[in-house]
Amino acid sequence: MPKKVLIIGSGIAGIASSLKLKTYGIDSILIDKGRFLGGRIGTREVAYSNNLHYFFHGAQFFTAKSDSFKKIIKQGLENNFIKEFGNFNPPRYRGYKSMRDFLSNLASDLNIQQNNKILNIKPNKNKISVINEKTQTWQNFDGVISTIPSPQNSVLMKNFPELRKTLTTSSYDACIALMFSLNQRPENFPSYFDFYKKRGIISWMAPGSDLRFWTAHTKGSYANKNQNSNKNQLQEEILSAIQKVFSKWKNSLEVNFHSLHIWKYAKVKKISNGLQIDPNFPVALAGDFMEGSNVESAFISGEKAANLIFNRLNQFS
Repeated sequence: MPKKVLIIGSGIAGIASSLKLKTYGIDSILIDKGRFLGGRIGTREVAYSNNLHYFFHGAQFFTAKSDSFKKIIKQGLENNFIKEFGNFNPPRYRGYKSMRDFLSNLASDLNIQQNNKILNIKPNKNKISVINEKTQTWQNFDGVISTIPSPQNSVLMKNFPELRKTLTTSSYDACIALMFSLNQRPENFPSYFDFYKKRGIISWMAPGSDLRFWTAHTKGSYANKNQNSNKNQLQEEILSAIQKVFSKWKNSLEVNFHSLHIWKYAKVKKISNGLQIDPNFPVALAGDFMEGSNVESAFISGEKAANLIFNRLNQFS
């Protein structure tokens, strides 16, 4: 019988795992609790003047060093779902028209279920049994790859103590993303503001699909301390910092609040140290916490997890 693998999470790591397994002839299904695929590669739609525009409130861009991810970039550029972003060296890229378009094109032939949460997984002889929120029944898979953030993963891996050891070695910074619009489209404006090494609460600011629609991310130190604070107070503090930046460029620019999003597990502060696959069972981990805090690292970890599962299943054959 054909092998079937469950992948938990439909972000870039999960998609990379599924694509790699497909090259081995292994079917997979991705299950994610969110409404949209992409995980922290987030996109928020807004209608303006009868057109849709997009805030990119998660990852803003991606770069490519590895051959496998360079192939993805090449495919996206040729098929018009990736475009170069700004004028940077090395080049930076974005999904087009939105970051979600990047993932939806990559995942167009994959089996994905959104709005469903995996509640528990456990060994069952030479299979892995899984129960989800919708069916509330146990289903068997030949293998499992879990790509959700390590603190959530640690709870899910209670029956796999060696993997829990790996997961407890990583840590994250939180982030508060504030989406805002401008009253006019600015001219001769930077495509990216980097404040990471400067004083203040803002880490960076960047436009979405149009120079009128922006996202600002706070620094991890601020977010870790204030993620549970009153949202109106956070909005005022962050907007004040944003307005100071724009007032230096053009006094007539008005900053209008759109929405606030808190990423509890935004940026990996410490990478996991330990096994990526369970020593006894076909259960593997993938995500930025295994490789590094960028899109390509999450992609690479997904491919590595798929390779580990493929090799483990071959041992069982």
